[in-house]
Amino acid sequence: MPEHADIVAVQYPRGVTALVWLDLSTGAVATTHAGLRQTLRRGLRNWAGHVVYPQDGHTFLSAVYDHFFLNGYRVHWLSVSGLNGIQHTYRV
Repeated sequence: MPEHADIVAVQYPRGVTALVWLDLSTGAVATTHAGLRQTLRRGLRNWAGHVVYPQDGHTFLSAVYDHFFLNGYRVHWLSVSGLNGIQHTYRV
């Protein structure tokens, strides 16, 4: 996990929380959920219905939020500094 990042936290119905973040220093998108990585790589539709891909950076992170919100998941947008200790990360 980078020192500074914008993070979308997705709460799954069975209590699991997946994090998706944009590393502000490199522009890379990553997640803590291995299964979610494949879904993210295919791209997601944003609020307007346009498909957005991980290489779109911050726009993609907004589409992640929109996608899960529109599908009934609880989502939260966080901006953090100095977060450490995430053991498993998967680069999208």
